[in-house]
Amino acid sequence: MKQLAFYLLGFILLGSACQQADPELGPPPTEQDAQIFVEVSPNSNNILLFRCGNEQLLATWDFGNQTGAKGTSVEGRFPYAGTYTVQVRVFNKGGSRTNSVTVTIDQDDLSLLDHPVFNALTGGLDNGGVRTWRIDSMATGHMGVGPDPESAAGAIPEWWAANPADKTGCGLYDDRYTFSLSGFGFTMQTNGDVYVHNTIAAEFPGSFMNKGDYTAPYDDNIASTWNLIEEGDNAFLEISGNAFLGFYSGVRTYRILEFSDTHISLQYKHHAGGLHWYIKLVPAQ
Repeated sequence: MKQLAFYLLGFILLGSACQQADPELGPPPTEQDAQIFVEVSPNSNNILLFRCGNEQLLATWDFGNQTGAKGTSVEGRFPYAGTYTVQVRVFNKGGSRTNSVTVTIDQDDLSLLDHPVFNALTGGLDNGGVRTWRIDSMATGHMGVGPDPESAAGAIPEWWAANPADKTGCGLYDDRYTFSLSGFGFTMQTNGDVYVHNTIAAEFPGSFMNKGDYTAPYDDNIASTWNLIEEGDNAFLEISGNAFLGFYSGVRTYRILEFSDTHISLQYKHHAGGLHWYIKLVPAQ
């Protein structure tokens, strides 16, 4: 099993060592604070180095290519040629300001897609760049829940962990999740229904109680995308649109705990806070 932090350091982005974790309350950022400076990396014309005008603020970046960053000095990788709108949001306790810049990448550099996380999710370019996953229904803890914030026990489903096949017939085990390198595409195949938390069942017309939570009618989502963002030593999958992974708790952002070609463990939050949910995925056959 590969541990995430080992592989992600320096790949998608580099956080600034100057970034403050808890800035002091003060005036909102200025236009100059959100100014964007861009340099081409000496390692590749497809790697751009971004920094904002004030390194004493917090900053989040959207590179316009399904990747992003947090930090005042970051690295963006652009495997595909094209024109991208890069946006930064700088903020402190006094407020925030956004700015954007357009960058153009002249040629593809598909070597930037050769990375363990991308390869695990999609199979990598050598295997077509598409891989489909499902819930690991026969594994103990394939679905579970624990506290948020975590206790001293760490990122585990310490309050409840599903036994093998616990949720058979709930609309969870036949769902399929396909990740693609091409355009970072994501497809959610539901086979007609999904499994959702009881507190959000009203958002799903036709849902009914089933083993503690609700089974709900739900169509496939074939035009969504996935996004990978690093925050410190953690990395998160974000799923766009109306698609999601596994048991739905009202959120679409998933922290990657472990990954390999044969197994992915994820942690995600509850829409109302106070809980962490857990799921385990394996490649679909």
